[in-house]
Amino acid sequence: MLRLYVSLMVFCSLYLSGVCGISFASAEDVCLGCHEKKTPGIVNHWKESAHFKKQVGCADCHGSDIEAGHKREAVVDAAKCGTCHKKTFDEHSLSRHSKGLRTGQGCTRNMAATDEQKKSCSFCHAPGSTKPFDETECAMFLAQSKDMQAHGCSSCHRVEDRCDTCHTKHGTDLSLARMPGTCGTCHMGPDHAQYEMWDASSHGVIFRARGEKDGPSCVTCHMNRGSHNVSRGIATGLPEALPEMKKQERDYMVSICSGCHTSGFSARNLAGADNIEQQSRKIVEEARVLVEELYREDLLFPPPSERPSHPLFGKKFVIGPHMLYENLSLSESLFFRMKQFYYMNTVKGAFHQNPDYTHWYGNAPLKLALSELKSEAASLRRARNLKDRLDNLLLAPESPRDDTGDVRKALRELRERMLRGAISGKEYDDLKKKALDEKGL
Repeated sequence: MLRLYVSLMVFCSLYLSGVCGISFASAEDVCLGCHEKKTPGIVNHWKESAHFKKQVGCADCHGSDIEAGHKREAVVDAAKCGTCHKKTFDEHSLSRHSKGLRTGQGCTRNMAATDEQKKSCSFCHAPGSTKPFDETECAMFLAQSKDMQAHGCSSCHRVEDRCDTCHTKHGTDLSLARMPGTCGTCHMGPDHAQYEMWDASSHGVIFRARGEKDGPSCVTCHMNRGSHNVSRGIATGLPEALPEMKKQERDYMVSICSGCHTSGFSARNLAGADNIEQQSRKIVEEARVLVEELYREDLLFPPPSERPSHPLFGKKFVIGPHMLYENLSLSESLFFRMKQFYYMNTVKGAFHQNPDYTHWYGNAPLKLALSELKSEAASLRRARNLKDRLDNLLLAPESPRDDTGDVRKALRELRERMLRGAISGKEYDDLKKKALDEKGL
């Protein structure tokens, strides 16, 4: 009799959860009454998920405070997911998806004080130092409108603390998270076109023809065996002060590649990409030095003093990681494209085995842009020399028969006002032009 009773209870439980689509958690869920009518798509995704099958209801993730949920005060972040998925969360916390990628300001690791955290400090800090290798403030983000920050920046960069960036919000279909197109939502475009590079490479072609068993996808190389530390094996970008870590990560990536290739072939190809990265960095460095020279020579138009304030540094000249892409001179714009687009295409194209991105989308425009920058610098310097010669001619003492004495005197006064800081360089040029036009000179 007892056995029959237990069987009936099991049958009823399976019937209610499977056939009727109702679990014990969902039967008491205060959210479902409204959301089955107002947002049925969300509820249906949840009912198809592993969470539903495990009787994980709305309140388990969102909390039971309905008002707070409606005000968007109850945020389901990665740490919340980590209460159940601890191993996955810990791996994610060690990766570059978690290291300083949240747009905005401030240190963003937000990890518990564990041994894993102590080991991971070397990702951000030099040994024994609190000074970070990379600043976590993002001037480009801060310079944008709130709408652009939300739609054009945070949609990708919230991967640090939002698992649904890859896994969707209410579903748990792993096949979606493993699709290369999911990675391509963020890893595409002129600054990091990894998806396009992979898609057009031999790896991508074989993947489409024969699937992941023969053609590696993003997760094959970067999330081996389901690891959420997507930085494993990436040696490029690690500080030179950490040679052992660089070697360790390179050896790991060679072991991944050796699943299909010989270890020697894998190591040679990765070493070749290293060399391309170093060669490309030298080109960018040459461009950086040239732009800094133009700034010191006061040949950037408009100069930083006449632009809207930089969100972090005010009216100062900025060319490093916090360089903006608005209100720049032509020279700075060329440099921005070189370091942000062409350099990245060259290097990442090489590591993703895409020759066209490495060369024609990367190396060629990188070198062409340097040529343009050099030509622009020469033109600016030639124009400055001609301007100085004209100024010297007009400001020279007038001869007794010279009828331009009044103009010369006025120009000398204007120049003195500019040198005293009473007027800007632009105002000086405008007033000088006006004075010359009035005399027909």
